[in-house]
Amino acid sequence: MVSFTNDHARPASILAMTGDAGGGPGGGGGGAFRREDGDGGTPDEASRLVIVVDDDRSIVEGLALLLEAWGYDVMTALSLTELAQRLPQAPGRPGLVLADHFLPAGGTGAQAVEMVRAHVGAAVPALILTGDTMPERQVEAAALGCRLLHKPVQIGPLKDMVDTLMNGAG
Repeated sequence: MVSFTNDHARPASILAMTGDAGGGPGGGGGGAFRREDGDGGTPDEASRLVIVVDDDRSIVEGLALLLEAWGYDVMTALSLTELAQRLPQAPGRPGLVLADHFLPAGGTGAQAVEMVRAHVGAAVPALILTGDTMPERQVEAAALGCRLLHKPVQIGPLKDMVDTLMNGAG
């Protein structure tokens, strides 16, 4: 589980709006995928689309709320399997992948990044979130050309990193 805090180390109130929008455990998870309609751009042009992959539904929903409030389009998945199923439905080329390091069935955020990049056929900026502070996590992220933030993630640094990566300055 990841927690978000504001710059004053207080829980962010925007994340209070979490819960299962998809019918509970084993219920199909309609809230696991958020797709904004509208101009996603052409396949060769980066969009405002952020792909979020995390196995915790409340984290996915909280990140989606934040990203949408910041003006980004969001597509989410709770696993690598779900990501593979949903990528063909992406409304344009992703501008950023934001993934938890540890995913179900032994999957990793690095695998999610590689999957998106293979689907797009180009490098897509990526940010890995993890509570694992082992130096290996930073080495793995750097080897893949990803940025890494440790949990608990503060909203200010997250926004700065997302904006930087989405604007090509990362």
